[in-house]
Amino acid sequence: MARVRRGEASRVPPMIEPMLPVTGTGAVPDDPRYCYEFKWDGYRAAMRLAADGTMLLTSRKGNDFTAAYPELAGALGTALRGRAAVLDGEIVALGEDGHPDFTLLQNRRTHRRPVSYFAFDLLCFGDDKLIAQPYRHRRELLEKIVPADPNLFAIPPSYSHGDLADAGLSPHGLLEIAAKSHLEGVVAKVAEAQYLPGRRSPVWLKYPLISTREVVLGGWRPGQGRRSRTLGALLLGAYDRVGGGLCYLGDVGTGFTERALEALLEKLLPLEQPNSPFENAVPRDHVRGARWVEPRLVGEVVYRRLTPEGRLWHTAWRGLRPDREPGEITLPAPPDKSGR
Repeated sequence: MARVRRGEASRVPPMIEPMLPVTGTGAVPDDPRYCYEFKWDGYRAAMRLAADGTMLLTSRKGNDFTAAYPELAGALGTALRGRAAVLDGEIVALGEDGHPDFTLLQNRRTHRRPVSYFAFDLLCFGDDKLIAQPYRHRRELLEKIVPADPNLFAIPPSYSHGDLADAGLSPHGLLEIAAKSHLEGVVAKVAEAQYLPGRRSPVWLKYPLISTREVVLGGWRPGQGRRSRTLGALLLGAYDRVGGGLCYLGDVGTGFTERALEALLEKLLPLEQPNSPFENAVPRDHVRGARWVEPRLVGEVVYRRLTPEGRLWHTAWRGLRPDREPGEITLPAPPDKSGR
């Protein structure tokens, strides 16, 4: 079985900062140059393995997730045959229906649901660094790996344009399947593209089925009625790409479970500070009763649209994002004049 020993971390391959997709506009490209994958609703993580099986799970910015998911330590068994590797993928929690469930991932301590690692790229294998190789070649090598436990380590399919045509499907049809299967969306990747560490590139295009936004928590308001002893809403922000300050984006007061409310308060109370962390003005009705916090926590919300004033409208809470750092979270692009 693979081991998790911090003392041997130096034997694990160095971190390769993940490549990021650009949000696609219009239809999913119906083009032979692309391959297509489903988009999974989990935490992005690199799985880094030494030749002796020692494993590290790290976030986009290198934070160590290993101890939080000990069941993944032996997921590959002897599949790598003594070779080191760096894999790119997501940590996913599956519901009873077999579909990824972000809520279960958030409330893992309560639900005791196991997680799986969904690998979608192979960046280093043995002595070979593969990032300069085309996507299609990296996938061919990845798909030759046979994990010891496919319930813990899975390699979801990648479909070429020809694969879809042979099945009588179009890329848009694949997105419709994602919607019916309650998946997060589809990613289109240029088959001949290299892996670009740390870059957001249009050679990867994502087509999400819901609008989500990562946000920095800057404060909260106490609840009313049955929630009078806990929080009623979170105050949300993101950093200005130019000025660098934290800007107010709106609030969120729905989508919380009782356990989520308890867990949030446990994390927010030690971070309280006397003044607002936001550089811009917060609306008066949002300030009333507000308790400010140091902007150290990142969360995610689902929202209907971005208003012309740059505020998130009709938000619902999804959960904390321990795989993100506050400084990564920047303001969304301004909407067009119609507010769409």
